[in-house]
Amino acid sequence: MPSPAGITEVLNPADLARLNGLELLASRVVDGLLSGKHRSQLKGGSAEFTEHRGYVPGDEVRLIDWKVFGKSDRYVIKQYIEQTCLQVIVVVDASGSMAFGLGTESKFHYARSLAACLTRLVLRQSDSAGLAVLENGACNYVPPRANPNHFQAILQRLLDGKPSGETSLAAHLTELARRIKRRGLIVLLSDCFDDLPALKQAMQFLRAKGHEIILLQTMAPEELTFDFGGWSRFDCLEVDGTHLNLDPGLVRKDYLENVRIFLADLKRICGETGCDYQALPTNQPMGDALAYYLQRRGSRLKQT
Repeated sequence: MPSPAGITEVLNPADLARLNGLELLASRVVDGLLSGKHRSQLKGGSAEFTEHRGYVPGDEVRLIDWKVFGKSDRYVIKQYIEQTCLQVIVVVDASGSMAFGLGTESKFHYARSLAACLTRLVLRQSDSAGLAVLENGACNYVPPRANPNHFQAILQRLLDGKPSGETSLAAHLTELARRIKRRGLIVLLSDCFDDLPALKQAMQFLRAKGHEIILLQTMAPEELTFDFGGWSRFDCLEVDGTHLNLDPGLVRKDYLENVRIFLADLKRICGETGCDYQALPTNQPMGDALAYYLQRRGSRLKQT
């Protein structure tokens, strides 16, 4: 169990307080129920029976209610709270580039706090929250649960995470799509410094599996402005021993143009794959930025 100091390291109570009265909603029907409209029905533990539904090809045979079959000669599936609530999996990029932070906290620490607030919010609204931390080529996965006590396991995994090495977002998202058994909402927290065509394919694969995707892109202000002066040494955070010595003023114009193209391509990919995109630079107060996004998203979805 995380210590009180560890909890406050990841989760600022003031940030969580900014989310009071807000929800993380899905924009579509998830496994037969419209998320955000069924809160009062979802009480109790994850093994609590809630309803039957008709069997369809691909369902697990072990979930068939054989007593009902014996009485009615109909195949029906027993559904539990874990199967009827919205399933949200927060994916945190912990590749080496996420360790960068100069005038602000690192991108990883910012994303880690975002993940803590989001999963706490999801559990508070009686939905199911899971976590995947992508670090040093591995995917450390905490399966989704609706039990409020599950937040302790999520916090511990966030505390254990250390940004390092190279990580392929595309490969891990594809792997995650194969591991997740139910349709749900995937929230990706990353700087997205990856191969964009491969990332697009991974997003398309998730969408084909029936998942909705939100991308909250975290970047440091210096990465957006390249506001460095004089000769500087730039170390690669993903490949040890790799660095460049250069005058930022000589490359600033080309660098900023490349960033502009990168961001434009990323937003275009999100539009083409139906992924909801929001930039969250690390110099924005996290609680305020997340509350603003949730308010705007909620208002937009309620109008549709």
